[in-house]
Amino acid sequence: MIIDCQSCPVRDLHCDDCMVTALLTPTSSELGLDAAERLAVTRFAAAGLVSAQEAGTVTARREPWAAHVRAVG
Repeated sequence: MIIDCQSCPVRDLHCDDCMVTALLTPTSSELGLDAAERLAVTRFAAAGLVSAQEAGTVTARREPWAAHVRAVG
């Protein structure tokens, strides 16, 4: 499913009441790593690019959508 706020008929009028906004608004900007990210960090540590201590504290971070980015489909 593609959600495109750009084509919403009540855009900028009812965003506060939007269920999509409520579902997609992160409660925290820090997230756990997925399997691919954990593997990449493990390989960085194995190659000596980061310390084991740094690798153990890495988290993903949710970035806000840029105003110019929009869904297509």
